[in-house]
Amino acid sequence: MRVNKNLIVWSIIGTGISSVTTQLVTIREFITQFHGNEITIALVLFVWLLFNGAGSLLCRQFKVTGISLYSLLILFIAIWPFPQLIIIRHLRDILMLHGTSAGFYQILLYVGITTAPYAILTGYILPCSLELIKANYHDFTSGELYITDNIGDILGGVIFSFILVYRFNPFKTIAITSGILILISLCMFIRYKKNHLAVVSLMIIATFYIYALNQDFERSTLTGQYGDILKYKETPIGRLVITKEAAQHTFWESGAPLYSTGDIKGSEEKVHYPLIQLDNDIEDILLISGGIGETLSELSKYHPKNIDYVELDPALIDMAKAEGLINDRPGLNIISMDGRAWLKQTRKRYDAIIIDLPDPDTFQMNRFYTAEFFRLTREKLKQNGILSFSVNSYENYISEIIKKKLSSIFNTLTQYYKNVIIIPGGETFFISSERTLNYDIPSLLRKRSIDTEYIQYYYYGNVTNDRINQVRGSIDSKEYMNTDYEPRLLNIAYKEWFSKQNSSPGLFLFVTGLIGLAYIIFMKKEEFILFSSGIAAMSAEMLVIYCFQIIYGYVYLKVGIIVTAFLFGLLPGAIAGTIFTQKKRSELVISEFFILALLICLFIWVNFFKTDLHQAWFILYSILISFFCGFQFPVAAGIIGEKMSPVAGCIAADLAGAALGTLFAGAFLVPLAGIHATIIVVISLKIISSMSLLFSKKI
Repeated sequence: MRVNKNLIVWSIIGTGISSVTTQLVTIREFITQFHGNEITIALVLFVWLLFNGAGSLLCRQFKVTGISLYSLLILFIAIWPFPQLIIIRHLRDILMLHGTSAGFYQILLYVGITTAPYAILTGYILPCSLELIKANYHDFTSGELYITDNIGDILGGVIFSFILVYRFNPFKTIAITSGILILISLCMFIRYKKNHLAVVSLMIIATFYIYALNQDFERSTLTGQYGDILKYKETPIGRLVITKEAAQHTFWESGAPLYSTGDIKGSEEKVHYPLIQLDNDIEDILLISGGIGETLSELSKYHPKNIDYVELDPALIDMAKAEGLINDRPGLNIISMDGRAWLKQTRKRYDAIIIDLPDPDTFQMNRFYTAEFFRLTREKLKQNGILSFSVNSYENYISEIIKKKLSSIFNTLTQYYKNVIIIPGGETFFISSERTLNYDIPSLLRKRSIDTEYIQYYYYGNVTNDRINQVRGSIDSKEYMNTDYEPRLLNIAYKEWFSKQNSSPGLFLFVTGLIGLAYIIFMKKEEFILFSSGIAAMSAEMLVIYCFQIIYGYVYLKVGIIVTAFLFGLLPGAIAGTIFTQKKRSELVISEFFILALLICLFIWVNFFKTDLHQAWFILYSILISFFCGFQFPVAAGIIGEKMSPVAGCIAADLAGAALGTLFAGAFLVPLAGIHATIIVVISLKIISSMSLLFSKKI
């Protein structure tokens, strides 16, 4: 019986919806596994795209011509994301010691093992669907396949980013977006009278939905990471979990512990170190994160008129209030937004700004430790106001990496504050102001008759003169400042990450580069253009993600929209390349020029403007650069000729380039060299590909 073309076309769209949603859910899952580190995004996309490309090449050797096998494959694609998420949640504790920091190679192996089956199969199924359509004497070109797949990708991205991420947990999201593929596979079994397969499939599908829609089962899959879970909530901004051990509550956000109740020492240090330096008449305090637990009670000892407490995720406040860990009090204003965004928009000036955030190991956190942010805090403080924050401490020995970290922060602060003191202890505190600052905190507290449980008894034993002199002596005045677009602290954190694991990315980069070079040598010129455009497009996507994170700070929520914007541009580009071209080299040259121009525009903005662009500009830029990349695919395939079956090679080249662009830009160049240098490297690559096209023999 002749295969129905419409069913195959709908299976391509369904695969796009399912695969993009699964990709976004998987990225968010890995972010929670590795504490919000944006490099995780680059590694997931690299592995995903690489295996997608490998799957496309497999179709050259192993073609699917039977409808039964094809139907089973799309059913597998529909259901496998569910066990994939379960494996991701449980495999980490098998591959890595629980509670330890994972190294680069461990994360890469972990991501590869858990995502390879799905990524290979979704890459394999697309060229197979084209071969199946052609085998049944239907007309369908490589460009039409590319367009159809992009329609599914866009629908998946839009549905996830604007609906599912706000309303459903990961398991239910997978259950919903797998529906089209499940329905199509059943229709194929019934239409082509594969009744035995239909019966078995129905049993598998029923089991899938029973567990995927069970909230208690989903929560149980998280206990390995968190232990006893008191409350669990997926929000657009992150995953919130409250655990309880005895009387202590611990709040987790995106896999990282935020606060623990009963931490008197931490609350006293972050409140009293800065506030005791001020005069008695404290009016306005800004607290950026860290208001759960004893912090607000300690602040109230200074009787401020107003406390503005800023927390990014409103669901975190709601959960804390429900547990009785935050109570309304006179003068307390709880503001649910990004702390840096609040400082930019408020007209208030504060006596003190206290920041209680994790270390600057990610772009989201680094933006609170940069020259741009410190300048902003100085503008929002009253005369002789105080800025205070802390970073993870050291025991007794200050390593070279810790010296660089402390020196970079100190040198950046002293550009905007006359006096900066560093108080070592459980955390290393930086207190900055125009006023004279005092290390003798217990003496100041006694003069003001302020009682404490920790500081007045243990401060002198912990913060000794030797430790103060040691940390002062470690400061290197020549160390680079930390800025938004040249994140020195991220560079240091990156090196510290490899140092702790006693490893280096050198071997991996060498082997990857060698394989990439060998692949380039054997590919067609047209495929090389797609390969280089894939690198440029995904490098640009990673740069957009990082720049967005620098300005807005909640890429966990917006990563779906950014990815969807890139997919959205591919569709009209592919349509234009299919309908309005004659498949000539000059058309590729023109598209190369526009891609290069867009990269140069990004370079000019980062170097000379650095303005806080509206989110719409990021979306527009993503659409434009992906438009010209999408335009190139059908043009290149048309130049090669449909008789040569170019789809597998073109898809593989595009995906391989995209994988390498994601890896080198997102995981290495930006953290090590900064955003400026990364853009220069990508521009240089596109110049090389353009020159190879201009000066090669006619194709």
